[in-house]
Amino acid sequence: MRVYVNGQWVDGDVRISITDRGFMYGEGVYESLRTYTKRIFAPHQHYERFKRSAEIMRLPFHLSFEKFQNILYEGIKGLEQDCTIRIMLTAGDGKNPNLFVYIMELQAPDEDLYTYGVNVGISKYRKIPRISLPPTLKTNSQAHLRLARQEKEGFYEVIFLSHEGFVAEGSMSNIFLVENGIVVTPSLETGILDGITRSVVIELAKSLGIMVEERTINVDELFNCSEIFLTRTSAEIIPVRRIENRVLFENEPGGLTSLLMENFRPHIFSEQSLW
Repeated sequence: MRVYVNGQWVDGDVRISITDRGFMYGEGVYESLRTYTKRIFAPHQHYERFKRSAEIMRLPFHLSFEKFQNILYEGIKGLEQDCTIRIMLTAGDGKNPNLFVYIMELQAPDEDLYTYGVNVGISKYRKIPRISLPPTLKTNSQAHLRLARQEKEGFYEVIFLSHEGFVAEGSMSNIFLVENGIVVTPSLETGILDGITRSVVIELAKSLGIMVEERTINVDELFNCSEIFLTRTSAEIIPVRRIENRVLFENEPGGLTSLLMENFRPHIFSEQSLW
């Protein structure tokens, strides 16, 4: 594993002070990126979201996009396999922040997940209300995510409801439904993270002539829709086979899910703004 610490790349393990406020109190922000054959996916979009999180937390972050991108490409230089890039900014000692970047081999889902789908549960825990924590903030403090995953250990993903009881998002993904030939996803006003792959899929669907609705979604829609799929950077589009005890498909993912999966990579490779 290669790690960048405050201006320098090193190989192997890195030690930080036990008094780092990111370690002690979760005072930090992060982004996770991935590569496709030595090219970083959506670096500018991730940069802007990372910078926004730092501003919300009032953590000093002064890298230009060019410098940010150069650091990441320096980190993946010479690597043959696709990888995950995690960038993290912590509050350090309270006066001097720490900036870390580490490179790991991409932990992409098994190919069988794209054929047979995944099982998803609904968490008893709710999304933290936006009045308490901005949903646009990607922070290291993720105790509620850990609790939700432990609660539903037999599921690939767990879905949070908003404080008001609407479908929100998963612990590591955004969620989409297909109803009457329309792709539906929770609106940003529901209090979800503005996922980058989520945005890409919305644009892809529109480019294929598929109607898309971003709105509040009632829980019962999860049990009455024809298809459900998840999106996340490292996994792209993953079909949902079962939501709680309801089976959505037996043999293969639904038509619109399959269509979007088939066209995802051709779409992103043709979009210059994503590279």
